[in-house]
Amino acid sequence: MVDERGRAASGADRRRSRGTSVEQTLPGSASAWWRWRFAILLGLGLLAACQPDATDEAPAEPGVAPEISRVTEEGPVTATVALAPAAPRLGDPLKLTLTVEARPGVRIEMPDFGEALGRYSILDFMPRLSTGDDGGVMARQEYTLRGPASGRQRIPGLRIEYVDERGGDATPRELITDELAFEIESVLPEGAVADTLRSARGHLPELGARWWSRWLWLMLGAALAAGIAWGVVTWRRQAAERARATAFERALQRLGALEERGLPEASAVDAWYVELSDIVRRYIEDRHAVRAPELTTEEFLLEARRSVAFSPAHRDLLSTFLGSCDRVKFARYSPGADESRSALEAARRFLGEAESDFAEAA
Repeated sequence: MVDERGRAASGADRRRSRGTSVEQTLPGSASAWWRWRFAILLGLGLLAACQPDATDEAPAEPGVAPEISRVTEEGPVTATVALAPAAPRLGDPLKLTLTVEARPGVRIEMPDFGEALGRYSILDFMPRLSTGDDGGVMARQEYTLRGPASGRQRIPGLRIEYVDERGGDATPRELITDELAFEIESVLPEGAVADTLRSARGHLPELGARWWSRWLWLMLGAALAAGIAWGVVTWRRQAAERARATAFERALQRLGALEERGLPEASAVDAWYVELSDIVRRYIEDRHAVRAPELTTEEFLLEARRSVAFSPAHRDLLSTFLGSCDRVKFARYSPGADESRSALEAARRFLGEAESDFAEAA
């Protein structure tokens, strides 16, 4: 009886001890599991917090200025506008790059030079065009700009025209890029510009009314203007006289050189008479500013009579002389030695008498 009670008591003790161990073990396991879970979530949160934000500013590489960019996509065309540096100062060159990529079978037309960039000074421009292995097109325009002023600025949208010829539709379409907004920093340090203006220095003393000095300056100005006008007129008159004298001297020199060559042979008579008539015509043109090198003899005589006051004797002498030269030049007339000598003397006499009359009239 005692043994049965003892065994029963020992069994109950074992059950109590077994239950106590389960109760003590389960709470400890749950606590460790929750600690591990909390540690994992905390680590994931810290890892996510350390990731950089996804913005439009490209990461700055060593030695390369950061840039801002916008990507616009429409159908088979993708346009990217980039500006560097992202935070320029006033006076820094701005590099604006427009890159357009089109799929094969799409024809694109880039914006015209300087389109929508009127407020910026364009320092440099470089267009590029390339074709990929698949037939796609990539066009690029690189501008070097200078900003107009400090403060908030923007690059307006740029227009790209394209035609998608893959489906047989030749309708032109447009793609407008997104504008780029940026800030240009001032070169002055913060607070360098004064907020208030300096006070006025006071009233300036009034000048006394000196009427006689005004009249003196007016008279001096009038005398100076009259002297300049007289000098210009005198210089032009002397220049005209020198030109006239030079024209007569050149004509005599050419006539003497022609005479030294002797009278013309039958084979050279045309060239000889052409030069003889040209000496007289050129003298009249240079002496009296008659510009008629391409006129015929009749037209030249008519123009010379309008511009030069020839005497009747000189008009007849000039008309006869030029007519005899035209017979040789155009009518295939072969003059003799006496006729050539007479033509030479007629030219010399006309030059001497006409120059004397012109000098007396002047």
